[in-house]
Amino acid sequence: MKNLARFLPRGRYQALSFQDPEVLARFPGITHEQAMRAMIFVDARGRVFTGMEAAVRAVALRAVGKLAFLYYLPGIRQLMDAIYARIARNRYRLMGKTCDDGTCALHAPEG
Repeated sequence: MKNLARFLPRGRYQALSFQDPEVLARFPGITHEQAMRAMIFVDARGRVFTGMEAAVRAVALRAVGKLAFLYYLPGIRQLMDAIYARIARNRYRLMGKTCDDGTCALHAPEG
């Protein structure tokens, strides 16, 4: 989210961490498991977008971000979703974090 925030207009979005129990309580239709799999974007009308589509919708908040809707061209969406899924599955390793010591378990739901 921190990397994506560079492209977003100030004051037009709110980045929330699903690790905060109050956040998931605000969005009862979103599960911890969904939040662990992919970024989630909820627009002003309450529509929920996940993964690459969430990033596209967030970036589209900027006027020039309307180009982000190229994502919806046939074939582009499928390719970008596949790339996003691969990055999301490997995000800890790609950021140089090793999970051998169990630290990635911090993101597991409590209970």
